[in-house]
Amino acid sequence: MSFKIFSLQLTGKIKPVSTIEKQRKALADDYEEFLKTEASEELKAFLELDKWINSDDFKSKKREVQSLQFKGSEEDNQLKEFERLKKSGRIKKYFKVNGSSDLKKFEQEKESQRMNDYYLLLDFVKEGQFEKEKKEIKSQVFKGSVEEKHWLDFRRFDKSAAIRAYNELEGSDKLKKHKALEETEKFKKYNQLKNVPEHNKETKNEFKALKRDSEIKAYFRFEKSKKLKLYHETVGSHDLKRYNELKKYVSTDEFKKRETYLKDKKKFEKSEAFKKLNEFKKLAADANVKFVLKYEKSSLYKNYLDVKDSFDLKRYFELEKSIQSDEFKKKKAWLEDKKRWEKTEEFKKLQQYDQEKAKPEFVRYFKYKDSNDFDFFKKWEVVFEDDFTAKELDTKKWKTCNPVSEKLLGENYAMPGDLNIFTMGENLKTGNGLVIQVKSERTTGKTWQMPAGFVPTEFDYTSGLITTNSDFALEDGIIEAKINFNPKKEVASAFYLAGEEASPRINLVEMGTKNNVGISKVNGSGKIENSGLEISNLKKGKYIFSVEKVGGTFIWKINETEVWQQSNNDLSKPLQSTASSLVIEKLSGSQTPVNFEIDWVKCYRKK
Repeated sequence: MSFKIFSLQLTGKIKPVSTIEKQRKALADDYEEFLKTEASEELKAFLELDKWINSDDFKSKKREVQSLQFKGSEEDNQLKEFERLKKSGRIKKYFKVNGSSDLKKFEQEKESQRMNDYYLLLDFVKEGQFEKEKKEIKSQVFKGSVEEKHWLDFRRFDKSAAIRAYNELEGSDKLKKHKALEETEKFKKYNQLKNVPEHNKETKNEFKALKRDSEIKAYFRFEKSKKLKLYHETVGSHDLKRYNELKKYVSTDEFKKRETYLKDKKKFEKSEAFKKLNEFKKLAADANVKFVLKYEKSSLYKNYLDVKDSFDLKRYFELEKSIQSDEFKKKKAWLEDKKRWEKTEEFKKLQQYDQEKAKPEFVRYFKYKDSNDFDFFKKWEVVFEDDFTAKELDTKKWKTCNPVSEKLLGENYAMPGDLNIFTMGENLKTGNGLVIQVKSERTTGKTWQMPAGFVPTEFDYTSGLITTNSDFALEDGIIEAKINFNPKKEVASAFYLAGEEASPRINLVEMGTKNNVGISKVNGSGKIENSGLEISNLKKGKYIFSVEKVGGTFIWKINETEVWQQSNNDLSKPLQSTASSLVIEKLSGSQTPVNFEIDWVKCYRKK
């Protein structure tokens, strides 16, 4: 009896096979789902989200949002600055004026023709032009003027004897008559007789008569007059020319108008300058003009002008526009919202992250992601398996004749002393696992006897065996089988691995006469020697027996619990798998059939 098996069962380290299979199936299902999840776009998206959620940027954004508050914020400072400007005396006075009826009246009147005229006249009166024109007008008098000089020159010429004689005679009948007499026959006769040296009596009397003629006497009297002399001196003279020029000049309307203007004592009162002065005084007394001038000098209007284009007013309007904007109101509400973090896109993504993280496929994925639970699936692959659910044995995987018998005879044969013959599959049942049956029945088979060879023999029992086809042999890897451990001392049932020769062999499990796992071989005396772990005290029932082969080293497990380890370099080669039941002692009819039950077989090798 093995204390090790007793201890492992007592401590529960050899778990029930149902638990093992349930765990295996669950783990296999989880691995399949793990692989699906691992290759899914959903996981790819989730991992991206996970990376972002756990990034410094996300944490920084969360801290930033949670640390936000309206007090001390840019918006708070803007609102305070706006309220300060709104309460400013200068700004308040500005708005008192801006848009007022007085300002509208002022701006309307300021641009009116009336104010334009007023400012033009104001410039005229106050800037010296008025005084200049007044002085100039006042200084213009006849006395001492050019006009007076021309007038006096004219009067001097006009009163002179020569000009008076000229004016009296020029064009007069007297001068015309005087000149006409010179052309008469009488005057010509007179001049003729006057120049004759001697006169006869007749001519002398005629000359005397002519000399006494009143016309001729008057002629010579006028000819010798001072007046005619002055006339002749004046005709063509410079004085006459200048006199005529002055006479013509002083006779013009322009001279007379100028003379009248220069002599007018009230010419200033009639001037344009005086007219402008009166118009200026009239406008200065106008109520609208007075209003404009007074309003323009008022402190309210001066403040209005100072503030109108000021930085403060510009800033006031900027802040007012900003504060009244939907964006500002939204930002203010956001900063005052105690639950603003819950309203962010980041929080929505965090919720999405938490929801997706709770999805069964993701929970499963991250449960196994960094564990070694799937190491077996990742490192090992199935290279051979059979669950015997088919109605017939799969002959592509199994043979019903051991390799030596097949090679020598083409069918199973017995050795001297064997109580049963192995049939060619008649003692095998499949469909719900494999059952190798030992039956109590008379049959004929062959026995190998020296030196006769194969001798026909009668047998009381039949049994069966299976062995893997030659194209499958376990090199390094794992073989396991689910076997019902129900030993009968009269029958040796075994699942083992062996090479071309039956000895030595690896017993996955042997039960019946002997119950063990380990290595057995036939010694030089033809007896079987077992080296391994005795398992007689293993409770009856189904177990998963397995062996891992690494070269010549072998590790045995029962229900995934290691129970034995052993090495044999003679077995560091490819091995075939065989399962059989051999009758060791006679059985009564009630003891048969004896069933060797195998639910399934699997072989693995490293990837």
